[in-house]
Amino acid sequence: MERRQFLVGAGSILTTAFITNAKRYLEVEASVIPLIDNRAAHEVIYFVERRTHFELRLNTPYCEVPEYTNREVLELYYGECLPVDEPIKLSKFRELYFEFGLTAKELDSPAHQEFFIDSWAREDSPVARAYNLLEGLDLFDYGQASGWPTGGLNFIDGPCPGNDYLGVQSNDRLSASLLQARLAELGQNLKVELA
Repeated sequence: MERRQFLVGAGSILTTAFITNAKRYLEVEASVIPLIDNRAAHEVIYFVERRTHFELRLNTPYCEVPEYTNREVLELYYGECLPVDEPIKLSKFRELYFEFGLTAKELDSPAHQEFFIDSWAREDSPVARAYNLLEGLDLFDYGQASGWPTGGLNFIDGPCPGNDYLGVQSNDRLSASLLQARLAELGQNLKVELA
């Protein structure tokens, strides 16, 4: 886990006055200060309240596992291209059976979640997509600017052995407004919402 904090006073928006207004806005409106126009926002980062923290999710506050066929899972997560309209060699079916336990009849059957849940959670879930998006931005690179740290985000890539969770979490609601301010400073058309 890597905790990164926002630096107040280092940018044009993220100031002590902004923090005061953000806290007041959270109390009165229970939402993030709207710095990005809804029509201009390309994507939305949701702060979803959990029991002890907030989890960031991209474009949806829900984390529903999709339904796939075994063929789709093989293509999406295992690099096996098996077009529906092309014949498949018997040797390929043997390989699929020995490697994945799938028979020819099961290829277009609904896939069991256990077959793909770990790959989906690290690559395509709203939680992992939020991690990958935010990890690629210079949210915390203020150069040589000075200021005082506040709030923050926890970037988590497998918090312990055997756990392959990939996501971003926060310990407080104020960090949603701080993230929105920093995204606006960077010129990103990303909207942050509390869910």
